[in-house]
Amino acid sequence: MIYRMVKDLVIGVAIFCILNWGSMSALQKYFLASGYLYDVERDTIEQFQEYVNENRLKVTDTQKIWTWVEEKNIREFVISRGKTVYFDNVYRDDIFPGAIQKNVSRFLYQINFLDGQAQLYIYDGCADKYYDIIAWVSAIISIAICLMIFGNELQEEIKVIQYLQKKVERIGKGNLEDAVSIVSADEIGQLASGIDFMRNQLLDQKKTEEKMKQAQDELVLGMAHDLRTPLTGLFSYLEIIRKLEEEGKQALEYVTKSLDKAEQLRSVSEQLFEFFLVSNESDTEMEESETVQSAFEDYLSEFCVFLQCNGFCVDTEGLSWQPVMVRMNTDFFGRIMNNLISNIEKYADKQAPVTLKIVYTATHIELHFQNRIITPNPYVKGTGIGLKNIELMMKQMEGSSEVVITEDTYSIRLNFPIVR
Repeated sequence: MIYRMVKDLVIGVAIFCILNWGSMSALQKYFLASGYLYDVERDTIEQFQEYVNENRLKVTDTQKIWTWVEEKNIREFVISRGKTVYFDNVYRDDIFPGAIQKNVSRFLYQINFLDGQAQLYIYDGCADKYYDIIAWVSAIISIAICLMIFGNELQEEIKVIQYLQKKVERIGKGNLEDAVSIVSADEIGQLASGIDFMRNQLLDQKKTEEKMKQAQDELVLGMAHDLRTPLTGLFSYLEIIRKLEEEGKQALEYVTKSLDKAEQLRSVSEQLFEFFLVSNESDTEMEESETVQSAFEDYLSEFCVFLQCNGFCVDTEGLSWQPVMVRMNTDFFGRIMNNLISNIEKYADKQAPVTLKIVYTATHIELHFQNRIITPNPYVKGTGIGLKNIELMMKQMEGSSEVVITEDTYSIRLNFPIVR
């Protein structure tokens, strides 16, 4: 705004100078061509000529000329011959001999002195009122043009502000698709950029909330399925047990099956509890960085021993320890290993070895777990809450997980970033 005010002020001053100078030049040319000033000052010139004749004045009789000029109260009164000035009422003292008249654009009149003719320039202010009018009109026109330019520029800014107001109202009503298309380096441009950034943030937040709601809906539906299936079986077995007890028959087989279903319900509920516990943990405390062997050897050893005790064969040919550093949360990694062991117990074929290996890349290390799926496949698609827990915990540890399931093979990779 300050820049525009200064710029418009400079424009206004320039317009005033052009109008004032041009109009005054035109008016002076008119006075010169029309003889207006001579007509106005004719009486004064004739009176001075009579005064010169009566007093037989020479051009050098400055004192008598001063007396007459002061009596008539004339503003400007200059007597010269050629370019030599003999009298000028601006100066109280005598003009030194040989003074040169620099201004040659005046209206000069011939006066006959005793010692010859001389030129007279006389001005008593009769044209000042016209010059004042020109100055005032030029000033008014310049100010008006200056205000019009400033008002037009200000109107453009007001339109931009009104545009931003409408955009904010549309954003407030939930319309986040239209971009705020204003690009400028001033404060309004910065405001527009900030509003568009806010719109993008709200749009991303809205999409994230939609994805979270969709995932939540899928989780709730899947959990309902995972809970309903064993719960239905449990009620069926309990009903059978009740009937067998009424008939006095042994129901130990169905008691065992009921315990299995109850164990499934407990496993699902624990996994659900673990999911919400991990998802609500905003800040994961990581241990100090350590070598791969120091970080994973104990967990992988327990993993192998536990599976071997349960009748599985573990292939560890792909294990190797290199001097690279990683960081992790031991509590999370322990939970991940428990989930992996639980999945292998449920779905892995004991006739095929469980393969365990470590792959090193430039930026990550990868723990690979692979097993053959038991036939017929007992896997029933539900929420996959166990895999979600693993994925979430790996993300909290700044890593990632990847699961690949084929017709007869199950494989999971845990990726940990290398610490430099």
